[in-house]
Amino acid sequence: MGLKAAARELGRPVGERGDPARGVGRTGASHPMTVNEAVLTLLRPKPDRALLDGEPADVFAAAQAAVDAPAGLGTIASYATEVALPATGTWSNPGRGGAQVDIVITAPEDGVPLLFVEIDNCFESAQVLAAKIDKCLRFCQWKVKDADGRERPWRTRWWGPDGRHADEPHPPLLLVFNRVGPRNPNTVIAQLAELTQRQGRAPPTTAPTCTTASSLLWPPA
Repeated sequence: MGLKAAARELGRPVGERGDPARGVGRTGASHPMTVNEAVLTLLRPKPDRALLDGEPADVFAAAQAAVDAPAGLGTIASYATEVALPATGTWSNPGRGGAQVDIVITAPEDGVPLLFVEIDNCFESAQVLAAKIDKCLRFCQWKVKDADGRERPWRTRWWGPDGRHADEPHPPLLLVFNRVGPRNPNTVIAQLAELTQRQGRAPPTTAPTCTTASSLLWPPA
């Protein structure tokens, strides 16, 4: 119901809003809730102080701090969740071997035309994350015919500026580690860097920390 309401409000198909995380509201599923928190951290919505009349001073101060903080990334329409990145098949019917990222952000007005975000609650190993990176690379090598008959990768769905890589840049992947599970994200990051170097991939680089989570950006800008 929430996806349908969001699609109606934004005037976009339900399929572009993501897949339903069933039972989140009833069970408090940790991963979907962390995805929600990551979206809010990146979006940084500004509260309407006019609606806070009569609220305690500490509530108003917290709202004021949010208003005074730097602007977030894009708008709510810039975010989609649980997005399939095919390596075979089609956009509507992806085959095996592709990836599914937790968040896709398209905010060219803020200098981020396309960003993939993967969330880990510190339960996954570096090997599992390295395999996800490989699947994202398989997607980047996937070709689809554009309207002009030329074969292009992800540009048939998302826009990106022309650069030194012409039609084949690799959109960045942001890995966000939420410190819930037993694994140390700093150890995982070091192991992941070693694994990607062994595979001939560029190593991850650290990116700004998001609230209580550690994060890294791959590949380097």
